[in-house]
Amino acid sequence: MMEMMRGTKFNKNGVGQERCPVVQVPKPEITRPDEVLIRIEAVSICGTDVRALANPPAFDFVDGIVVGHEGCGIVEAVGDDVTNCKVGDKVVVHPNIWCGKCEPCRTGHINLCENFRHIGDRIDGAMAEYLCIEERMVYVIDSEVPSYIGALTEPLACVLNGTTTVKAKPGDEVVVLGGGPIGLIFAMLYKAAGAHVTVSEPMEYRRDLALKLGCDVTVNPKERDLETELRAYAPEGADIVVDAVGVMLPVAVQIARKGGQIVVFGVNQTAQVTIPQYPITEKELTIRGTYITKGTFPLAIRIIENKLIPIDKLITHRLPLEQLLDGIDLMVKGMAGKIVIEI
Repeated sequence: MMEMMRGTKFNKNGVGQERCPVVQVPKPEITRPDEVLIRIEAVSICGTDVRALANPPAFDFVDGIVVGHEGCGIVEAVGDDVTNCKVGDKVVVHPNIWCGKCEPCRTGHINLCENFRHIGDRIDGAMAEYLCIEERMVYVIDSEVPSYIGALTEPLACVLNGTTTVKAKPGDEVVVLGGGPIGLIFAMLYKAAGAHVTVSEPMEYRRDLALKLGCDVTVNPKERDLETELRAYAPEGADIVVDAVGVMLPVAVQIARKGGQIVVFGVNQTAQVTIPQYPITEKELTIRGTYITKGTFPLAIRIIENKLIPIDKLITHRLPLEQLLDGIDLMVKGMAGKIVIEI
C-alpha cells in the first residue's frame, strides 16, 4: 500500500480553512539516483503564499498541490548517485528547479529559466512531512542551526541577489519601502554594510520590529510625508531605494538622489503603476529588477551559520502545520514578522 503523510493541499475553490486544509497525501519516494528524501522540520511562510491564498488570489498556484517552498529538514534517504549530502544531514532547499538547457540558464541566469518547476506553486512543495527533490537543489547547513531559522535561508538568498548587485557603502542613505519580512531582510543586510537605513511602513507592528532589528528611522507614510522626513536628514535624497512591495517605483524615483540606485524586488502581478520618465533621465537613476536567487544560497547559509545579522529576531511566530491559515491571517493584518510552520 502507498505510504501517506500529512500535507497542506491548495484548494483554489476552498473558503476559510478549506482553502488549504491539512490532509493525507502520498509520501514521496526516491525514484531516481540523484534524488534526496527530506523529513521537513520547518517551513516559513512567503509573501507569495499570502497572495495565493487570498480570496480572490493575487498569485497563481496550481490547484491541488502541496504548498510551501522555504524549507529546512533532515535527510532521510538518498539516491545511489548523491554525493553532496548524506542521511542525517540538516539541509535547506532551493525551490526553483531550473532546466539548465534554455538560453537564460546557459548564459548564467538560472533565476530567469524559461522552464522553471517551482515547488509549492507548480509542483508539490515543502509544507508536508516529507519532500523529495533533486540533489542539486539541496544545501547542507550546520546542524546547530535550529530548523526554524534555517527555513529563512531561501528568502535571505533571494534578497542577497539584490544586495550583492546593488551594494551599499558605509554611510550610504538607504530607504526600504515596505517593512514586511523581505523589506526587513534588505534593511538588515544594508545596515550590516554600514548604511543608514530608513524603513517606510504603515503598520505599527512592523515599524517597531524594524527598530528592534537595528534600523535607524521608521516612517508611517500614511501619517507623515516620506520625502519631507527623509530630506530633513538626507537633503540630497537616498543613495539606494528598495521597493519591497511591488507598487512603489514612482515613490522610489521621487526620493532617490541624483545618480542613485533603485532595487525593485516586490512582486505584484496585478499592479499597474505610472512612472514619470523625466526624473529617471534627469537624475541618471539606475533601476535594477531582482528576481529570486542566483548563486546566493551558499552566502545565505554562511550568514546564518555565523549570525552576521539578527535574522532570528525576524521570526515572531512559530506555529504547527494546522495553523498555516492563522499565520497567513496574521501576515495579512501586518501583525507578524516572519512566521515559521514547524512540522
